[in-house]
Amino acid sequence: MANKKFKISYIADAKMVCILLVFLWHCMLFYEDNQYFEESVGIISPTATFIGNIFDITLISTFVFCSGYLYVLSLSNHNRSMLQSTGERVKRLIVPYYIIGTIWLVPFYTLLDIKAFGRPDGAGWAEGYKCMALGQFSDHLWFLWMLFWVTLFFILLTPLIRKNMMALMFVITVAAALCVDLFLGDFPYFKLSQIASYLICFYLGMLFCKYAVKIEALSKSIKITITLLLFAVLIVYAVLLPQHFAFKYVFRPAGALFFVFFFMLLSKNSIWSKIYKTKYYDTFIRHQMNIYLMHMPLPYVFSRILRPYIGHIPWLCILTSFILVVTCGMILAHISIWIEKKTMASVRKLYGYKNE
Repeated sequence: MANKKFKISYIADAKMVCILLVFLWHCMLFYEDNQYFEESVGIISPTATFIGNIFDITLISTFVFCSGYLYVLSLSNHNRSMLQSTGERVKRLIVPYYIIGTIWLVPFYTLLDIKAFGRPDGAGWAEGYKCMALGQFSDHLWFLWMLFWVTLFFILLTPLIRKNMMALMFVITVAAALCVDLFLGDFPYFKLSQIASYLICFYLGMLFCKYAVKIEALSKSIKITITLLLFAVLIVYAVLLPQHFAFKYVFRPAGALFFVFFFMLLSKNSIWSKIYKTKYYDTFIRHQMNIYLMHMPLPYVFSRILRPYIGHIPWLCILTSFILVVTCGMILAHISIWIEKKTMASVRKLYGYKNE
């Protein structure tokens, strides 16, 4: 059991750090040269733009890769039907989307009149709720719909996964990604248009899990070489920024592999081992998804507050916002968990159930 724990520790670390860096990225967006992000401080930071380009092909890609890895593990540990697996994903991804969208996302973005992708300028309450319900305006919650569709795709292919028909699955996955890009690229609802390259990342995560023992057995020098080569690929992307959608099929999986190999090496580092044994690390890794769900629109709020004072110093403003976002995100997550526990306790009491 201890050996199994070690094998997936770097997967858990990679997921957690990527979520943390997403918060940093959202604080950087105000200084990036980004055509999809409307709210800006009016100052473009080339460094923030460059790092943002790397984050674009690494952070969410790594999370999806790790989800594919863990899905294969779950198949070996649980004998769920495809219907049960789908229901679990609905509960974990779609239900939180509509809860957070209803009580958190739409109210704050409407009250603060935040310009966000998919939200019409000056949208009122009714229009905001309509766009959220249809998956057009979702801001950071787009990730939930994307991961749901990607996971659902592979749930339907579970018989092939169990039979280890990975070559056939690769052909099906690439074909599906091409179909999404060619025929659903402009589909505005429920983030179906966003899933293509992430299908490849999820597949790669499953494949990695299948051969994890052999990969982990590679020498340290080979792992370092692979990590450096992958990092070089990311730098090439951040400099050249190829526009054709098919390039994402290569660069996003490469970004995910970079993080996984990096944390595979880091997991044996004595300094890192002290970090992940701390109370703060444990708290964050247990509540990372709750913090993610609650962290927006905090970057907008803190950017607007800090802008008149330190907005002209990009990295001071970014790092200050980041610290505030993480701190407040953790507080909000704990409050939401407390409310959820109290609500469930009240429901159990109402219907005569005893707390276990």
